[in-house]
Amino acid sequence: MYRLHFTVLISSLLLLFTSGLAHGADRLPNLVVIMADDLGMEGVGAYGGQSYATPHLDALAAGGIRFTHCFANPVCSPTRAQMLTGRYPFRNGIPRIIYLPDEHREFLDPQKETSFATLLKQNGYATAMAGKWQLSFLDERDLLAEHGFDESQMWQIFHNGDKTSRYANPTMRQNGKVLQQELHGGYGPAANVDFLIDFMRRHQEQPFLVYYTALLPHYPWEPTPNSDEPLKPAEGVGDKRYMKDMVEYLDSQVGQIVAALDELNLRDNTLIVFTGDNGCDQRIVSSWTDGTVTRQVHGGKGTMTDRGTRVPLIANWPGTIEPGMVNDDLIDLSDLMPTLLELGQAAKPANYMDGRSFVPQLLGQEGNKRTWIHAQYGNQRLVRNRDYILLNGGKFRPVVEFGLPPAKSISKDLSPEQLEAKRELESAFAGLKNSGN
Repeated sequence: MYRLHFTVLISSLLLLFTSGLAHGADRLPNLVVIMADDLGMEGVGAYGGQSYATPHLDALAAGGIRFTHCFANPVCSPTRAQMLTGRYPFRNGIPRIIYLPDEHREFLDPQKETSFATLLKQNGYATAMAGKWQLSFLDERDLLAEHGFDESQMWQIFHNGDKTSRYANPTMRQNGKVLQQELHGGYGPAANVDFLIDFMRRHQEQPFLVYYTALLPHYPWEPTPNSDEPLKPAEGVGDKRYMKDMVEYLDSQVGQIVAALDELNLRDNTLIVFTGDNGCDQRIVSSWTDGTVTRQVHGGKGTMTDRGTRVPLIANWPGTIEPGMVNDDLIDLSDLMPTLLELGQAAKPANYMDGRSFVPQLLGQEGNKRTWIHAQYGNQRLVRNRDYILLNGGKFRPVVEFGLPPAKSISKDLSPEQLEAKRELESAFAGLKNSGN
């Protein structure tokens, strides 16, 4: 009897806690998730970036929480699948980039994988996504609705057998219909943010999930509407000098979304999360400072390094997240799903979930801290803690901190501390290999 009463008490306290997150409002919080395409930490001023002006992102960080050790996979498709499902690539079937129709036949199967959009929708959320999908070829399989999105507007990479533009004169697929001539003369990212803001206006009376998987600043590098030159699709990879314009245009879009929420009087009941899918393109060099020394950092996309996997993670929610917080806990992007589900009071998926919620950290509490994170690209997999990496369950090496020289060294005879770290990472890797689907 006492045990039953205790269980009921704990359940009641948890209900009060999650209800209180919405400031006593009559509805659940809105959830706005923004993911940049190929933007590492060196691209954001709040993280020490010196090459690009990012005042809107910096303001979100100053008014909320900035995580210093968040990790993605080193390329886009695996990270996007991991974000949506809370499951690592070796579980969800997306370990590499999907971009060649003749070779890449895998896709994120809604019959096997459950997205956070599906579960939030089941709990009353209106759901929308715009930007980049790259988890199937949309001309073959438009699976957005099956993955829980009521509305979507995504770049359709191929149309009638031809590669399309994502930026100037873009080709978008809106709720199953291809938009091409309708957007001629326009700019893809601008059309996508307009779509999402319109969605928020139309659904302001109910909780909503808005997932903006930005196309920026991935190559081809070309002018934006804020550039001095007119919009024009680039030839090949374009000109790297436009990287600055593209990062800054993305930042201005963050400002647009914040302004729209303010206009709708929804800002205080909305969590905004900003992150990236992997590091900057290897052809991009950016200035970055650790506060003491300024360095030129080469992008590390596609590499199993800090420069390839360590990404910004900013969360802002006025009145709920205290301003100016900086958190150095290990986070990986499988953690976003359980965080959103907890805030949206939605059911967890039936299949195995790798992530763990960081809601406590958002509230300045200890939380269930990770001791390691996992990353994958194709057949390469690593687990790592703050100091060491174990690659494919065997190769043990020190972490090279982002933009800094190695803080640790490894000799042939490992120290007791290194032996313990190696054993812990080997155990973590073996546990992942033997668990889940």
